[in-house]
Amino acid sequence: MKFKDILKSAIANLMRNKARSVLTMIAIFVGTFAIALVGGLNVGVNNYLDDQLESVGGEDLILIFPEAMMGMGMGADPALYDPDVPTEGMNLDAILAIEGIYDAAGFVNLSIDYVVGPSEERYVFAANGDEHETFIIALEAGDQLNNESGEFEVLLDSNYVEVLGFTSSEAAIGQSVVIAVSSALGERTTLEATVVGVIESSLISGGISRVNWPLEDEIHRINEEGMPEGMQGQTWAVGAVLESGWTEAQLTDIREALRDLGYVGQTIEDQFGMLSNIMNAITGVLIMFGAISLLAASFGIINTLYMSVQERTREIGLMKAMGLSRSKVFRIFSWEATLIGFFGSLLGVLGAMGVGSLLNQAAADSFLEGLPGLTLIQLTIPIVVIIILIIMSIAFLAGTLPARRASKLDPIAALRTE
Repeated sequence: MKFKDILKSAIANLMRNKARSVLTMIAIFVGTFAIALVGGLNVGVNNYLDDQLESVGGEDLILIFPEAMMGMGMGADPALYDPDVPTEGMNLDAILAIEGIYDAAGFVNLSIDYVVGPSEERYVFAANGDEHETFIIALEAGDQLNNESGEFEVLLDSNYVEVLGFTSSEAAIGQSVVIAVSSALGERTTLEATVVGVIESSLISGGISRVNWPLEDEIHRINEEGMPEGMQGQTWAVGAVLESGWTEAQLTDIREALRDLGYVGQTIEDQFGMLSNIMNAITGVLIMFGAISLLAASFGIINTLYMSVQERTREIGLMKAMGLSRSKVFRIFSWEATLIGFFGSLLGVLGAMGVGSLLNQAAADSFLEGLPGLTLIQLTIPIVVIIILIIMSIAFLAGTLPARRASKLDPIAALRTE
């Protein structure tokens, strides 16, 4: 009996009791559908995070914060006061002295009152300096900031394009906006800046615009007017650049040196890694529910095939009496189980792909409208094939018990069965 004949026999046997076979496949379908949909969500979000990381271009950049600041997150216990831990500003010279860091610049808080564009409406505005030249911002239109130009330049967050009165991101390039800034004494100054680019909405941008160094320095100078000298020149964080070709071991040493100074260092990849870990944990729990459905479906396969063996006892005895070996009888029933797994999983992934496509479209038109490039659910061919093969393997294992029982039937006793 050739493989083709075994396969035909297995398919024919499944068709004998269509209702029972279909119900078992539906159980497989439910588990596969859940696992494929959640797996596609995991892949979609993680691919987006990877794309964001690549678009930044700041692989050598490490962001440094005071350790006390990092310990004040939600749910964290209050930290004990340590006189050796700096509470004002950051020691830039000490950071630059750490082996493996060749450049560093402090970040300052920029206090901006509002921004005005062609619409002449005033809008609350948040902007940061051009943190570091290695930190590249993904743009919808225009170019990166020029820190050597001497002119005031701004990368406008895409959320501001329409409200400020620009017809499109491209139309905003080269146009001017007015930024109002106040001093510590409350005296307001207006600055005119040229829009050189529009930032693409993403996890990186966070709704915050960017200004070049000349404009950053001027805003910071105005903000500090009237402040006591001890409060001027303070930085809330430092962006440091690692020496090219750094290794994980060197990065560990740098972090230890920073910790000795009372600071915490995080790479861009670290920050995205936390989001990725959260997503993996959530999807892992959801996949477990799909796995429970598959476990229940496995018992359904066992039950279906045991009933099939019971109903076809005389037929099995006849086949064995005619010379069909135990291994071939085992293969017939094993293939029946595998085919149940195949058809159930195939329908499951096809259903997940269809629902995923609808969800992607609905998400893109609603809550993901501000995150272009994020495909919420991604089911690629390799992932689909892997899911189907895994579930076919589970179905095969579930079918081994009834298949083994069928292969061990005594042909004489089987033929006498009523």
